Amino acid sequence: MAIVQAGKQFTTEDLQRTAGDLASHLVNFTQDAEDFASQVATWTDADLVALGLDQAEVNAIKGFYIGDLPAVASALRASTWIRQLLGLGV
Repeated sequence: MAIVQAGKQFTTEDLQRTAGDLASHLVNFTQDAEDFASQVATWTDADLVALGLDQAEVNAIKGFYIGDLPAVASALRASTWIRQLLGLGV
């Protein structure tokens, strides 16, 4: 039985595909962010300021990508739900 919302019909396959695709995007975006973090970590604050960023922007970029991202990425990789949505099991 399909669910109808706002005039659109959703099937089991639609929901499974969307859930899996979005989980895959999250994993891929996280990997891209980790790659960017590795690059950002090689630049000094002075280099980034010389590039044209102000210190507050440097702090925000490094604060998230170097400070916060590792915990976010680790939690995502450890998620049983993400693994199931990607078809990797538990």
